[in-house]
Amino acid sequence: MNNAVPHDAAPDARLASSRVIELDALRAFALLGILCVNIWFFADPYVMTGNSNPDFQSAQDVAVRFAVSVFFEAKFYILFSFLFGYSFVLQWASAASAGQSEVPRTLRRAAGLVIIGLFHGLFLFHGDILLTYGLVGLVLLGTRMISARAAAVTAGVLVGTMGLVILLLGLLTAAMEPTLGESDLQTVPPAFDLAGSPVTVLAHNISLYPMTMIDALFLQGPIALGAFYAGLSCAKNRVIERGLSRRTLMMLVGIALPIGLVAALLQGYLVNYVGGMGLQVVAFGISTLTGPSLTAGYVGLLLLLFRTRPGRALRNALAPAGQLALSNYLGQSVLMLLLFTGFGLTLTNQVPPLGVLGIAALIFLAQLLLSFWWVRKFRYGPMEALLRGATYWRKPTLGSAPKYSSR
Repeated sequence: MNNAVPHDAAPDARLASSRVIELDALRAFALLGILCVNIWFFADPYVMTGNSNPDFQSAQDVAVRFAVSVFFEAKFYILFSFLFGYSFVLQWASAASAGQSEVPRTLRRAAGLVIIGLFHGLFLFHGDILLTYGLVGLVLLGTRMISARAAAVTAGVLVGTMGLVILLLGLLTAAMEPTLGESDLQTVPPAFDLAGSPVTVLAHNISLYPMTMIDALFLQGPIALGAFYAGLSCAKNRVIERGLSRRTLMMLVGIALPIGLVAALLQGYLVNYVGGMGLQVVAFGISTLTGPSLTAGYVGLLLLLFRTRPGRALRNALAPAGQLALSNYLGQSVLMLLLFTGFGLTLTNQVPPLGVLGIAALIFLAQLLLSFWWVRKFRYGPMEALLRGATYWRKPTLGSAPKYSSR
Protein backbone atom coordinates (compact mmCIF):
# COMPACT_ATOMS: atom_id res chain seq x y z
CA MET A 1 0.00 0.00 0.00
CA ASN A 2 1.34 3.44 -0.92
CA ASN A 3 1.42 5.75 2.11
CA ALA A 4 2.49 8.84 0.17
CA VAL A 5 0.85 12.11 1.11
CA PRO A 6 -2.23 12.86 -1.03
CA HIS A 7 -2.41 15.89 -3.28
CA ASP A 8 -4.49 18.01 -0.90
CA ALA A 9 -2.05 17.38 1.96
CA ALA A 10 1.11 18.84 0.46
CA PRO A 11 2.54 21.17 -2.18
CA ASP A 12 2.90 19.73 -5.65
CA ALA A 13 5.96 17.93 -6.95
CA ARG A 14 7.40 21.02 -8.60
CA LEU A 15 7.62 22.78 -5.25
CA ALA A 16 9.04 19.68 -3.63
CA SER A 17 11.97 19.72 -6.02
CA SER A 18 13.07 23.34 -5.53
CA ARG A 19 13.82 25.60 -2.59
CA VAL A 20 11.58 28.51 -1.67
CA ILE A 21 13.77 31.52 -0.98
CA GLU A 22 11.28 33.22 1.36
CA LEU A 23 11.31 30.19 3.65
CA ASP A 24 15.09 30.23 3.84
CA ALA A 25 15.13 33.97 4.52
CA LEU A 26 12.61 33.52 7.34
CA ARG A 27 14.73 30.70 8.79
CA ALA A 28 17.74 33.02 8.85
CA PHE A 29 15.67 35.69 10.59
CA ALA A 30 14.65 33.08 13.17
CA LEU A 31 18.30 32.12 13.64
CA LEU A 32 19.16 35.73 14.44
CA GLY A 33 16.44 35.93 17.06
CA ILE A 34 17.43 32.61 18.63
CA LEU A 35 21.04 33.75 18.82
CA CYS A 36 20.01 36.98 20.57
CA VAL A 37 18.27 34.87 23.24
CA ASN A 38 20.68 31.96 23.63
CA ILE A 39 23.77 34.13 23.89
CA TRP A 40 22.78 35.27 27.40
CA PHE A 41 23.09 31.71 28.71
CA PHE A 42 26.79 32.02 27.89
CA ALA A 43 27.37 35.72 28.57
CA ASP A 44 25.42 36.03 31.84
CA PRO A 45 25.92 33.37 34.54
CA TYR A 46 22.92 34.76 36.46
CA VAL A 47 20.42 34.26 33.66
CA MET A 48 18.96 31.07 35.19
CA THR A 49 18.60 32.45 38.73
CA GLY A 50 15.44 34.43 38.08
CA ASN A 51 17.23 37.63 39.09
CA SER A 52 19.16 40.27 37.20
CA ASN A 53 22.94 40.28 37.09
CA PRO A 54 24.23 42.43 40.01
CA ASP A 55 27.35 43.32 38.02
CA PHE A 56 25.40 45.07 35.25
CA GLN A 57 22.70 47.23 36.82
CA SER A 58 23.02 50.56 35.02
CA ALA A 59 19.97 52.05 33.34
CA GLN A 60 21.45 51.22 29.94
CA ASP A 61 22.18 47.62 30.94
CA VAL A 62 18.62 47.06 32.15
CA ALA A 63 17.16 48.81 29.11
CA VAL A 64 19.09 46.53 26.74
CA ARG A 65 17.88 43.41 28.55
CA PHE A 66 14.36 44.86 28.50
CA ALA A 67 14.58 45.30 24.72
CA VAL A 68 15.78 41.71 24.33
CA SER A 69 12.84 40.46 26.39
CA VAL A 70 10.35 42.51 24.39
CA PHE A 71 11.54 41.83 20.88
CA PHE A 72 13.28 38.44 21.05
CA GLU A 73 12.49 36.18 23.99
CA ALA A 74 9.93 33.42 23.31
CA LYS A 75 9.20 34.74 19.81
CA PHE A 76 11.80 33.29 17.52
CA TYR A 77 11.76 29.66 18.56
CA ILE A 78 8.05 29.83 17.69
CA LEU A 79 8.98 30.99 14.18
CA PHE A 80 11.70 28.34 13.96
CA SER A 81 9.17 25.68 15.03
CA PHE A 82 6.57 26.98 12.57
CA LEU A 83 9.07 26.71 9.73
CA PHE A 84 10.05 23.22 10.90
CA GLY A 85 6.41 22.14 10.67
CA TYR A 86 6.15 23.76 7.25
CA SER A 87 9.23 21.86 6.05
CA PHE A 88 7.75 18.51 7.08
CA VAL A 89 5.02 18.92 4.48
CA LEU A 90 7.56 19.80 1.81
CA GLN A 91 9.58 16.71 2.71
CA TRP A 92 6.47 14.54 2.49
CA ALA A 93 5.75 16.07 -0.90
CA SER A 94 9.25 15.13 -1.98
CA ALA A 95 8.61 11.53 -0.96
CA ALA A 96 5.30 11.55 -2.81
CA SER A 97 6.90 12.89 -6.00
CA ALA A 98 9.42 10.02 -5.78
CA GLY A 99 6.61 7.50 -5.35
CA GLN A 100 7.82 6.54 -1.86
CA SER A 101 6.33 6.49 1.61
CA GLU A 102 7.16 9.46 3.77
CA VAL A 103 7.12 7.34 6.95
CA PRO A 104 10.61 5.71 6.82
CA ARG A 105 12.21 8.98 5.77
CA THR A 106 10.60 10.93 8.59
CA LEU A 107 11.45 8.28 11.17
CA ARG A 108 15.10 8.31 10.15
CA ARG A 109 15.15 12.11 10.11
CA ALA A 110 13.63 12.21 13.61
CA ALA A 111 16.23 9.73 14.84
CA GLY A 112 18.97 11.89 13.33
CA LEU A 113 17.63 15.00 15.07
CA VAL A 114 17.47 13.18 18.40
CA ILE A 115 21.09 12.01 18.10
CA ILE A 116 22.35 15.44 17.03
CA GLY A 117 20.27 17.06 19.77
CA LEU A 118 21.72 14.80 22.45
CA PHE A 119 25.25 15.64 21.34
CA HIS A 120 24.43 19.36 21.20
CA GLY A 121 22.70 19.38 24.59
CA LEU A 122 25.40 17.43 26.41
CA PHE A 123 28.55 18.91 24.94
CA LEU A 124 27.71 22.36 23.55
CA PHE A 125 24.58 23.98 25.01
CA HIS A 126 22.16 22.49 27.51
CA GLY A 127 19.31 24.52 25.99
CA ASP A 128 19.12 22.33 22.87
CA ILE A 129 15.79 22.15 21.02
CA LEU A 130 16.64 19.57 18.32
CA LEU A 131 15.90 16.51 20.45
CA THR A 132 12.47 17.96 21.19
CA TYR A 133 11.91 18.61 17.49
CA GLY A 134 12.81 15.03 16.64
CA LEU A 135 10.33 13.60 19.16
CA VAL A 136 7.57 16.13 18.43
CA GLY A 137 8.00 15.43 14.73
CA LEU A 138 6.85 11.87 15.38
CA VAL A 139 3.53 13.23 16.66
CA LEU A 140 3.21 15.31 13.51
CA LEU A 141 3.95 12.25 11.38
CA GLY A 142 1.30 10.22 13.17
CA THR A 143 -1.33 12.91 12.51
CA ARG A 144 -0.17 13.96 9.04
CA MET A 145 -3.59 13.33 7.46
CA ILE A 146 -5.15 16.07 9.60
CA SER A 147 -6.85 18.81 7.59
CA ALA A 148 -5.39 22.29 7.40
CA ARG A 149 -8.30 23.70 9.38
CA ALA A 150 -8.04 21.06 12.10
CA ALA A 151 -4.28 21.60 12.31
CA ALA A 152 -4.81 25.34 12.84
CA VAL A 153 -7.37 24.69 15.58
CA THR A 154 -5.07 22.16 17.26
CA ALA A 155 -2.25 24.70 17.18
CA GLY A 156 -4.40 27.27 18.94
CA VAL A 157 -5.60 24.81 21.58
CA LEU A 158 -2.08 23.58 22.37
CA VAL A 159 -0.51 27.01 22.64
CA GLY A 160 -3.48 28.48 24.51
CA THR A 161 -3.65 25.65 27.01
CA MET A 162 0.09 25.70 27.70
CA GLY A 163 0.05 29.47 28.04
CA LEU A 164 -2.71 29.38 30.65
CA VAL A 165 -1.05 26.55 32.58
CA ILE A 166 2.30 28.37 32.65
CA LEU A 167 0.61 31.60 33.67
CA LEU A 168 -1.15 29.88 36.58
CA LEU A 169 2.05 28.17 37.71
CA GLY A 170 3.85 31.50 37.60
CA LEU A 171 1.21 33.24 39.70
CA LEU A 172 1.33 30.46 42.29
CA THR A 173 5.13 30.58 42.39
CA ALA A 174 5.18 34.36 42.69
CA ALA A 175 2.69 34.23 45.59
CA MET A 176 4.95 31.88 47.57
CA GLU A 177 8.32 33.30 46.56
CA PRO A 178 10.19 35.56 49.00
CA THR A 179 11.02 39.04 47.77
CA LEU A 180 14.72 39.89 47.44
CA GLY A 181 15.98 43.34 48.31
CA GLU A 182 18.96 45.03 46.68
CA SER A 183 21.33 43.79 49.38
CA ASP A 184 20.02 40.24 48.92
CA LEU A 185 20.52 40.49 45.17
CA GLN A 186 24.22 41.08 45.68
CA THR A 187 24.53 37.69 47.41
CA VAL A 188 22.65 35.60 44.84
CA PRO A 189 25.23 33.19 43.39
CA PRO A 190 25.52 32.62 39.65
CA ALA A 191 23.70 29.58 38.29
CA PHE A 192 26.91 27.96 37.05
CA ASP A 193 30.58 28.70 36.52
CA LEU A 194 31.30 29.29 32.84
CA ALA A 195 34.72 30.72 33.55
CA GLY A 196 36.18 27.49 34.88
CA SER A 197 38.30 24.97 33.05
CA PRO A 198 36.84 23.18 30.01
CA VAL A 199 36.27 20.10 32.17
CA THR A 200 34.36 22.18 34.72
CA VAL A 201 32.27 23.89 32.05
CA LEU A 202 31.45 20.57 30.43
CA ALA A 203 30.53 19.02 33.78
CA HIS A 204 28.18 21.93 34.58
CA ASN A 205 26.56 21.69 31.15
CA ILE A 206 26.00 17.95 31.51
CA SER A 207 24.55 18.43 35.00
CA LEU A 208 22.12 21.08 33.75
CA TYR A 209 21.05 19.19 30.64
CA PRO A 210 18.55 16.77 32.27
CA MET A 211 16.66 19.67 33.85
CA THR A 212 16.56 21.77 30.68
CA MET A 213 15.68 18.70 28.59
CA ILE A 214 12.63 18.06 30.77
CA ASP A 215 11.67 21.71 30.40
CA ALA A 216 12.14 21.51 26.63
CA LEU A 217 10.04 18.35 26.34
CA PHE A 218 7.16 19.15 28.66
CA LEU A 219 6.97 22.96 28.48
CA GLN A 220 8.42 23.96 25.14
CA GLY A 221 7.49 20.64 23.52
CA PRO A 222 3.70 21.20 23.39
CA ILE A 223 4.25 24.82 22.32
CA ALA A 224 6.61 23.67 19.57
CA LEU A 225 4.04 21.07 18.52
CA GLY A 226 1.44 23.82 18.29
CA ALA A 227 3.78 25.83 16.06
CA PHE A 228 4.44 22.66 14.02
CA TYR A 229 0.71 22.30 13.42
CA ALA A 230 0.44 25.96 12.44
CA GLY A 231 3.25 25.43 9.94
CA LEU A 232 1.62 22.24 8.66
CA SER A 233 -1.67 24.08 8.18
CA CYS A 234 -0.03 26.89 6.21
CA ALA A 235 2.05 24.44 4.15
CA LYS A 236 -1.05 22.45 3.17
CA ASN A 237 -2.54 25.71 1.94
CA ARG A 238 0.80 26.63 0.26
CA VAL A 239 0.72 30.04 1.91
CA ILE A 240 4.34 31.02 1.25
CA GLU A 241 4.51 29.56 -2.26
CA ARG A 242 1.27 31.14 -3.43
CA GLY A 243 1.85 34.36 -1.52
CA LEU A 244 -0.59 36.28 0.63
CA SER A 245 -2.16 39.41 -0.79
CA ARG A 246 -0.79 42.77 0.28
CA ARG A 247 -4.12 43.54 1.97
CA THR A 248 -3.96 40.31 4.01
CA LEU A 249 -0.39 41.00 5.08
CA MET A 250 -1.27 44.58 6.04
CA MET A 251 -4.16 43.31 8.16
CA LEU A 252 -1.88 40.74 9.77
CA VAL A 253 0.67 43.40 10.64
CA GLY A 254 -1.94 45.93 11.75
CA ILE A 255 -3.71 43.53 14.11
CA ALA A 256 -1.12 40.99 15.28
CA LEU A 257 1.84 43.31 15.76
CA PRO A 258 0.22 45.79 18.21
CA ILE A 259 -1.35 43.01 20.29
CA GLY A 260 1.92 41.12 20.51
CA LEU A 261 3.96 44.25 21.21
CA VAL A 262 1.78 45.44 24.10
CA ALA A 263 1.96 42.01 25.74
CA ALA A 264 5.72 41.85 25.11
CA LEU A 265 6.18 45.20 26.86
CA LEU A 266 4.42 43.78 29.93
CA GLN A 267 6.53 40.63 29.72
CA GLY A 268 9.75 42.64 29.49
CA TYR A 269 8.74 44.86 32.40
CA LEU A 270 8.05 41.89 34.68
CA VAL A 271 11.33 40.20 33.81
CA ASN A 272 13.65 43.18 33.95
CA TYR A 273 12.08 45.75 36.27
CA VAL A 274 10.34 43.49 38.80
CA GLY A 275 12.28 40.20 38.79
CA GLY A 276 11.85 36.97 40.68
CA MET A 277 11.47 33.43 39.34
CA GLY A 278 7.68 33.45 39.78
CA LEU A 279 7.16 36.58 37.71
CA GLN A 280 9.58 35.27 35.11
CA VAL A 281 7.27 32.28 34.75
CA VAL A 282 4.28 34.64 34.57
CA ALA A 283 6.09 36.55 31.82
CA PHE A 284 6.74 33.27 30.01
CA GLY A 285 3.03 32.47 30.21
CA ILE A 286 2.16 35.88 28.78
CA SER A 287 4.66 35.45 25.95
CA THR A 288 3.38 31.93 25.25
CA LEU A 289 -0.14 33.25 24.80
CA THR A 290 0.77 36.37 22.82
CA GLY A 291 4.21 35.64 21.35
CA PRO A 292 2.70 34.00 18.26
CA SER A 293 0.91 37.28 17.56
CA LEU A 294 4.13 39.31 17.58
CA THR A 295 5.87 36.58 15.57
CA ALA A 296 3.09 36.68 12.98
CA GLY A 297 3.51 40.44 12.81
CA TYR A 298 7.22 40.03 12.19
CA VAL A 299 6.55 37.54 9.39
CA GLY A 300 3.97 39.82 7.82
CA LEU A 301 6.38 42.75 7.88
CA LEU A 302 9.17 40.69 6.34
CA LEU A 303 6.98 39.27 3.59
CA LEU A 304 5.84 42.79 2.73
CA LEU A 305 9.43 44.00 2.76
CA PHE A 306 10.54 41.11 0.52
CA ARG A 307 8.26 42.49 -2.21
CA THR A 308 10.25 45.71 -2.45
CA ARG A 309 13.57 46.13 -4.23
CA PRO A 310 15.60 46.68 -1.01
CA GLY A 311 13.61 43.87 0.60
CA ARG A 312 14.51 41.45 -2.16
CA ALA A 313 18.16 42.28 -1.61
CA LEU A 314 17.71 41.58 2.12
CA ARG A 315 15.87 38.34 1.34
CA ASN A 316 18.68 37.20 -0.94
CA ALA A 317 21.28 38.08 1.71
CA LEU A 318 19.44 36.15 4.44
CA ALA A 319 18.48 33.06 2.43
CA PRO A 320 21.88 31.30 2.37
CA ALA A 321 22.07 31.30 6.18
CA GLY A 322 18.56 29.86 6.33
CA GLN A 323 19.48 27.21 3.80
CA LEU A 324 22.21 26.12 6.25
CA ALA A 325 19.98 26.58 9.31
CA LEU A 326 21.02 23.41 11.14
CA SER A 327 24.74 24.01 10.63
CA ASN A 328 24.39 27.65 11.67
CA TYR A 329 22.29 26.80 14.74
CA LEU A 330 24.95 24.39 15.99
CA GLY A 331 27.73 26.73 14.87
CA GLN A 332 26.31 29.48 17.07
CA SER A 333 26.71 27.24 20.12
CA VAL A 334 30.29 26.39 19.18
CA LEU A 335 31.20 30.07 18.76
CA MET A 336 29.51 31.12 22.00
CA LEU A 337 31.28 28.31 23.85
CA LEU A 338 34.63 29.49 22.50
CA LEU A 339 33.97 33.16 23.18
CA PHE A 340 32.39 33.11 26.62
CA THR A 341 33.54 30.00 28.49
CA GLY A 342 36.73 28.39 29.71
CA PHE A 343 36.97 26.62 26.36
CA GLY A 344 38.17 29.90 24.86
CA LEU A 345 38.22 33.61 25.73
CA THR A 346 36.22 33.34 28.97
CA LEU A 347 34.21 36.50 28.34
CA THR A 348 31.31 35.38 30.52
CA ASN A 349 30.21 38.17 32.88
CA GLN A 350 32.86 40.44 31.34
CA VAL A 351 30.80 42.12 28.60
CA PRO A 352 27.95 44.59 29.27
CA PRO A 353 24.57 43.80 27.70
CA LEU A 354 25.00 46.20 24.78
CA GLY A 355 28.33 44.56 23.98
CA VAL A 356 26.70 41.12 24.17
CA LEU A 357 24.20 42.17 21.51
CA GLY A 358 27.08 43.52 19.45
CA ILE A 359 28.81 40.15 19.63
CA ALA A 360 25.58 38.45 18.56
CA ALA A 361 25.37 40.78 15.56
CA LEU A 362 28.99 40.00 14.61
CA ILE A 363 28.40 36.24 14.90
CA PHE A 364 25.33 36.47 12.68
CA LEU A 365 27.12 38.67 10.14
CA ALA A 366 29.96 36.16 9.98
CA GLN A 367 27.43 33.37 9.43
CA LEU A 368 25.76 35.34 6.64
CA LEU A 369 29.07 35.83 4.85
CA LEU A 370 30.22 32.24 5.33
CA SER A 371 26.83 30.90 4.23
CA PHE A 372 26.87 33.09 1.12
CA TRP A 373 30.27 31.68 0.19
CA TRP A 374 29.24 28.11 0.99
CA VAL A 375 26.02 27.98 -1.07
CA ARG A 376 27.84 29.22 -4.15
CA LYS A 377 29.76 25.93 -4.04
CA PHE A 378 27.49 23.42 -2.31
CA ARG A 379 23.79 22.64 -2.01
CA TYR A 380 23.90 21.42 1.61
CA GLY A 381 25.75 22.46 4.72
CA PRO A 382 27.83 19.87 6.59
CA MET A 383 25.13 19.09 9.18
CA GLU A 384 22.36 19.26 6.56
CA ALA A 385 24.27 16.72 4.48
CA LEU A 386 24.67 14.45 7.50
CA LEU A 387 20.98 14.65 8.41
CA ARG A 388 19.95 14.19 4.79
CA GLY A 389 22.17 11.13 4.57
CA ALA A 390 20.36 9.65 7.58
CA THR A 391 16.97 10.62 6.15
CA TYR A 392 17.58 8.97 2.77
CA TRP A 393 19.85 6.28 4.26
CA ARG A 394 22.70 6.92 1.89
CA LYS A 395 26.16 8.43 1.93
CA PRO A 396 26.05 12.14 2.85
CA THR A 397 26.91 14.53 0.03
CA LEU A 398 27.25 18.29 -0.11
CA GLY A 399 25.74 18.45 -3.62
CA SER A 400 25.77 21.42 -5.95
CA ALA A 401 24.19 24.86 -5.56
CA PRO A 402 20.34 24.84 -5.38
CA LYS A 403 17.72 26.55 -7.49
CA TYR A 404 15.14 28.66 -5.72
CA SER A 405 11.53 28.98 -6.76
CA SER A 406 10.49 32.55 -7.43
CA ARG A 407 7.32 34.40 -8.32
